[in-house]
Amino acid sequence: GIYITFETAGGTIFIGTGRGFFKTTNEGKTWKHVREGGLVGHLAESNGVLLAISMRKIIRSTDNGESWVVTTSEDSVAFDVKPIKGGFVAITSNSESNTPNTSRLSTSYDSGKTWQRIDAGPHNRNFVDSIWRTWDNRPRIHPYMSSINQVGEYLFCAHPHGIFKSSDNGKTWKLLLPSVDGKIFNLFVSGNVIYAIPGKGGC
Repeated sequence: GIYITFETAGGTIFIGTGRGFFKTTNEGKTWKHVREGGLVGHLAESNGVLLAISMRKIIRSTDNGESWVVTTSEDSVAFDVKPIKGGFVAITSNSESNTPNTSRLSTSYDSGKTWQRIDAGPHNRNFVDSIWRTWDNRPRIHPYMSSINQVGEYLFCAHPHGIFKSSDNGKTWKLLLPSVDGKIFNLFVSGNVIYAIPGKGGC
């Protein structure tokens, strides 16, 4: 089946399946298999660089998805990646089991070549440690319903405690809206407007 779809700024469409990534540059008339392997995940684009999740690793392409290189270390796993101002942000772990003590936000400001983990610290430990709980509940057919969304200078994320906002690229987080009846908000972004709908999804 198809797990994700993604369209680049240049109009190339990618789909992620159980066999890896396929792409089309002619609106679906022909498709090319550009990446082998299951466990594919979200794609992100910034300044002509593509990042994606494949086999729990972050992969990088600078030629519109024709070739890919793994950019994360052998002992780390990745679950999602999104563009932010000046770079990318990802949810990573140092354990395949993704236990509460290992979930981290990682940032890259060199187009995805290298990654730096953000230490949770006591001020946002609840946010980082709760990411793993709802990850598998996120609807796969809507890749834009992501754990991390950027609007202007801010990052937004929804998890069991509510909607959080960060003004320093994820180093610290402020609770904006508590959860309703234990439901997790799904965030939809249109321009500078954020729509929050209570549901089963989240980060």
